[in-house]
Amino acid sequence: MSGFQLLVGLARAGHAVRSLAPITPEADRAGDSFVGRYRELGVTRFRVPYFETSPDTPAAAEYRRLEQEQIEEKLSLLIEREQPDILLMGRETFAWHVPDLATRCALPCILRIAGGFLTGIVDGNYPAALVSQWLEEVHKIDLIVAQTASVTASLAALGLTRTRIIPNGVDLRLFAPQPQDEALRRELGIDDDRIVVMHLSNLKPLKRALDIVDSAARALKFNRRLVYVIVGDGFLRQAMEEACRSNAIAEHFRFVGWVEYSRVPAYLNLADLVVMPSDAEAQARVYLETQACARTLLASDIPGARHVIEDGETGLLFRKGDVEDLTAKTLQAAADAPLRSRIGSRARRRVMAHSLDDVAAAYAAAIEDVLENHRRPS
Repeated sequence: MSGFQLLVGLARAGHAVRSLAPITPEADRAGDSFVGRYRELGVTRFRVPYFETSPDTPAAAEYRRLEQEQIEEKLSLLIEREQPDILLMGRETFAWHVPDLATRCALPCILRIAGGFLTGIVDGNYPAALVSQWLEEVHKIDLIVAQTASVTASLAALGLTRTRIIPNGVDLRLFAPQPQDEALRRELGIDDDRIVVMHLSNLKPLKRALDIVDSAARALKFNRRLVYVIVGDGFLRQAMEEACRSNAIAEHFRFVGWVEYSRVPAYLNLADLVVMPSDAEAQARVYLETQACARTLLASDIPGARHVIEDGETGLLFRKGDVEDLTAKTLQAAADAPLRSRIGSRARRRVMAHSLDDVAAAYAAAIEDVLENHRRPS
């Protein structure tokens, strides 16, 4: 979604954007409403058997083969028809498939690092042969864009030094402080006197969402006004729901599944506290969206969070994997409305540096630099 937001920003700035993105057979048969809503992005779809949402671990070999076949076919046709100036990859795994095609077509190429894939490499989740193949392809790319210095350091350790830091952007018009949506509160069955603790993610193991249930079981012994709203779906949802039942706290949880992106601001503005206990993040979009809505962000103390949170000023940090510390910080924030208000106001001011328009302009400048280098005679 961060890549999608970037394309929206570039289109708003007057750049002609043509995008190639995956879709499952089920979604394709149901009708692609996304294409209708964002015609300025010129979306073309390629079919995949399912959405691969955990790039920190390798997809099946058959998935990669099908993905490669589809990208080769669809991207070749797009290049022939649209005659683009440059290719921008928004996902690290596409680097297995795109650089060779870019070279054959004499097109410069930029890779945007999202973060999860790189975490998987650093953690040793990927076989050495796959990593070696990926690195061979990435060395053909003209520029790699990362969100933070910690990501560029990880890239440098892999021998990748043609990098530029451009932070993630957030649409400050869409994500802004708003009055709570009372209809949404009623829909979720949350009384007015409750403290809403929210988590938004794809619920994969890297997000450590089960820590939230473990923490809730402890926190609810001291504050029964807490209600936990889990927005999103994924691998850990069933385990979370079972843990809620076994701890007899299910009545304090609302699992709402996936919601339309346009509805995310309403959910965030309903939250008193947004909890993100991730093992690793490059620069999570939901960090920025939470701060843009002037809500209090409580995140695990990892490099990606420290880039946007000054503890106690623009958010709160707790020791990663330490459920007791997570519980203590949750109870602290829940009991102190003035603290939440101060943190939210400061966070909104801080996140202005991530304006989508400014980030899109930084990408446009990077694209122009790559094109200028490409035009120079070798």
